[in-house]
Amino acid sequence: MPNFRFPGVLNSQELLVAEAIQARAWQVIWDGGHYIDERADRAKLGGIVVRLMSDRSKSISDLASAAVAAFKRQHGKDGDCSSST
Repeated sequence: MPNFRFPGVLNSQELLVAEAIQARAWQVIWDGGHYIDERADRAKLGGIVVRLMSDRSKSISDLASAAVAAFKRQHGKDGDCSSST
């Protein structure tokens, strides 16, 4: 049977996992004040999570930690990581 998967497109089970990863990662980012614009930063984190989902050998906790680290690295390049609130 041919594989009709497209890179970066998640099926329903993967989407649930991605939501769990993003929720855990966002809580860490929120608690640490490492966001500037909540809506834009959530979208950026979502992109990071989808890219990290390609490594299916890692746990949700490992992927959430990797997402937080990648998010902080990107913000470090963008400038200040302090909260806008």
